[in-house]
Amino acid sequence: MMQEKHLKSIFTFKKTAIFGSGLGIILILLGQFASGYNTAYFLTALGFGILAGSVVNYLFGTFLSLMEELTGSRKNGPKIATASKNYYLLK
Repeated sequence: MMQEKHLKSIFTFKKTAIFGSGLGIILILLGQFASGYNTAYFLTALGFGILAGSVVNYLFGTFLSLMEELTGSRKNGPKIATASKNYYLLK
């Protein structure tokens, strides 16, 4: 089970992703239907960019919190060998 601090960071990324997705969908619909005949489709492209960015932001936040939880649970786990000059030390 995830700790509460990891869930808070996921919730923050989730809120920004929901806001970005909503804004992206609104801009896509505005660019397709409300602007009439437009050859550039600037609002549609901007909407797709914001939508894709919010999905990437959410996935980044999810993986970041999962990595944070994994490294936090490794403190009592097995020792990892690290190199220091010519000697190998166990942390």
